[in-house]
Formats: sequence, structure tokens, C-alpha cells
Amino acid sequence: MPASQKKLMRIVMKEKRRILFQDRPDAGEKIVTHFFNFFDLPPDAIVGGYWPMKSELDIKPLLNKLLDKGFRCALPSITSEGLIYRAWTSSTHLEKGTFHALEPPSTAPATIPNVLLVPLLAFDKEGHRLGYGQGHFDRLLHQHKVLTIGVGFRGQEVEQIPRQDHDFALNYILTEKGVMTPMSPL
Repeated sequence: MPASQKKLMRIVMKEKRRILFQDRPDAGEKIVTHFFNFFDLPPDAIVGGYWPMKSELDIKPLLNKLLDKGFRCALPSITSEGLIYRAWTSSTHLEKGTFHALEPPSTAPATIPNVLLVPLLAFDKEGHRLGYGQGHFDRLLHQHKVLTIGVGFRGQEVEQIPRQDHDFALNYILTEKGVMTPMSPL
């Protein structure tokens, strides 16, 4: 049942996110301030981001600020082995990959981030997320322990995300309104 609930929720939340994206063109700039006011990353942190598609909250300003501050960044690539991260700098030429997402070329070095910025379709107060349904992030999180920060608009919060056993809760949610720390269920 949760899979069919998620499918319907994806349709609704894609439209809601599209409207939020249009209504909040400065959200990408706002998250930069919230991120650095809340998080104190170690200097050797590797931050895995994403290159925004369609109405995903634009984290390019945050990625560029991370690079300016000397942090290493990486972007995801979907391969036959699953989701891997490749080193990214502002001069990295991006190529169209699976699902038409822009990603570093296969020649860019693979790396394992210790902080992940994860795009959201929806989230709930316990930190569960609704993604695109491919399970790439969940499989990665079964292999590597990393700090997870869901990135989206504050208006993407829903009462509850339908859950499956393999789903991971996020450590934090970063929105244009600030950083949220998910509450564990009672």
C-alpha cells in the first residue's frame, strides 16, 4: 500500500513544488545563509549535492559558496552499479546522464561524501522524504553513514510520508525558512 500512496503523493507534490518554485525565486540564496548559520562542517568535509532539475530548489548558490569556503563538493551519477558521487568544481563540464540530470563526466574522480544534500518532493516532521521512487539515495545510505540534509521549500511539508522498511529518515531539512531538526516518533 505505501508504494501506491507514494505514487499518488508524487503527482500532487510535483505540482505543489512547481508553484512554490515560481513563488520563491530567491529560495536558493536564502538557504545559503541558513546553512552556514546552522552547520559547522569540518574543513575536510565532502558535500554531495545535486544539480537542480525543473522545480527542485536551486542549490547552486550553496554549492558555489561551499567551494568558495574551501569545501570539496561532489554531484551524483547514476550508473549500472547505482548512485555514485563524482568530484565537482565550478569549472567541471556537466553532461546529461540518466533521467536527463546533469552530472560530472565519468572521468571525474569518484568520492564518498560525508554530507549529502538531498532533493525533496515532500517531507514530514519525522524527516522522512518523498523522492522520485527509484531508491537511489536509500541504497547509498545502506552502504555509507553520512549526514543527510533534505533540501526543499517549507511548503513541501506534509503530515506523513508513507514509509517502507528500506526508507531512511533525514537528519535535517533545509528550506528557505531555515533548518528543521526532525522529531523522532513517540
